[in-house]
Amino acid sequence: MKHKPLPLTEDEVLKLEEIVRKGADWRSRDRATTLLLLSRGEPAKTVAEVQGVCKKTVHERRQLWLDKGFASLVDAHRKGAPSKLAAYLPAIEAWARATPMTVSDVQKRLVEEFDVTVHGNTVRNALQRLGFVWKRTRYSLKKT
Repeated sequence: MKHKPLPLTEDEVLKLEEIVRKGADWRSRDRATTLLLLSRGEPAKTVAEVQGVCKKTVHERRQLWLDKGFASLVDAHRKGAPSKLAAYLPAIEAWARATPMTVSDVQKRLVEEFDVTVHGNTVRNALQRLGFVWKRTRYSLKKT
């Protein structure tokens, strides 16, 4: 599929060059570079070879630019796996606030009360999201 050079205004070219030079995200810089090369009249095959991507990616980036403009440079939100403990967070928080518990204590209680088996890191991450902090107890002369 042959395309004519991507029509960009001078202002858009300056902004894209700024993103290529100082952009924080490498993906945005890479997408901006693709658009700049296309605006200079480079064919999609050449752009794909220079950037190490496939020709389809170059065409998709061009079409997204035409549809969304600068919003096409940033990554879209992606979803991950749903939380295994989302339904149990209120109970976990209540247990942790009532008595000091270790992660393994919370794991055991989850198995006893809800028949839910999860890894200790999952429980730890859930407690951290709830705002709980672990601090090492230090030896102090004041207590003796």
